[in-house]
Amino acid sequence: MLIPEHKYLIEKVYPAENTQNGRHKFQRIILRKPAPRDEFGDQVMKDDLFECKVWNAAIAELPALKTGDKVKAVLGIQGVEHTDTAKGHVMYYTQISIRKIEKL
Repeated sequence: MLIPEHKYLIEKVYPAENTQNGRHKFQRIILRKPAPRDEFGDQVMKDDLFECKVWNAAIAELPALKTGDKVKAVLGIQGVEHTDTAKGHVMYYTQISIRKIEKL
């Protein structure tokens, strides 16, 4: 599922790393969505923070990003269900991927 384009601030950019099995490469980027403000300019909620990942060849296409950069991004959300057979628990994971990003 795609989240339409929004504006964010870059909170943190991590170096690219390999998955545990070494078959894929990913880079984590923390995006901050500033909270809405009221008619007096006061922040009415906390900022939202999102840990996002960029995968494989898309890493090379990223613009040079640093903390504080303003960006427009399209995000993809994927949710999966996993059963821990040892404990008999069902767990749910949500992953947010950056599908498109550009500096403002």
